[in-house]
Amino acid sequence: MARVLILQHAWECPPATLGEILDQLTLPYDIIDVEKAPLPATIAYDAIIALGGPQHVYDTDTYPYFVQEQAFIRSAVEQDIPFLGVCLGGQLLATALGGVVRHHTISEVGFYDIPFTEAGQQDPLFTGLPGYQKVFHWHEDAFELPEGSIRLATNEAAINQAFRHGRRAYGLQYHIELNSQLFDLWLENPEFKQEIIATVGIDAYTNIQRERIIYYQTYYNHTFTLFKNFLRISGLIAEK
Repeated sequence: MARVLILQHAWECPPATLGEILDQLTLPYDIIDVEKAPLPATIAYDAIIALGGPQHVYDTDTYPYFVQEQAFIRSAVEQDIPFLGVCLGGQLLATALGGVVRHHTISEVGFYDIPFTEAGQQDPLFTGLPGYQKVFHWHEDAFELPEGSIRLATNEAAINQAFRHGRRAYGLQYHIELNSQLFDLWLENPEFKQEIIATVGIDAYTNIQRERIIYYQTYYNHTFTLFKNFLRISGLIAEK
């Protein structure tokens, strides 16, 4: 049995860098396309990663599989199975635990520095990062924290950027998984390119392209650090 389960929500949101890191560390994993395949009845995994997607978690009429997925996530948290939710995956964690996701007042698209809260600076997920994380945003919705959760990162655009619930369940509002090929897809595919331009304008889109060259290595390094921290928290790789 593979030790890591990856929940994918859209073809254009694959594990990308996260899968590459698992491959480098020779950690086996399964990927389930939640739009097309059922989730397992029992959770026989040592860690779960839920990826992003264009869906809205509150639109369960259009995406009825979210109901099952939220129950699955809730069960994983209750069993103390390490969980990492990325963008939509973080929103699913929040709603599974009783939090609320709403359409945000602004759309965050592009590279951001996300500062850690005092609790975030002490959290093992961010060990080795310089008080903030270089991330990539593309989201219209934002989550409120479930009761009992701890805010780990914040910024002026969205107060809840990262949180922890319990010992080992983490939700991120931002993307950490993009590699060069996925950036090519998101920024150059005509449909996605026009969507970004319609959202933030041509000048901001051009700036994102420029910043990709400047920030990609830092973005990747921060992802590598965070994800290895998560795998250590999960007990899948040895402590330093």
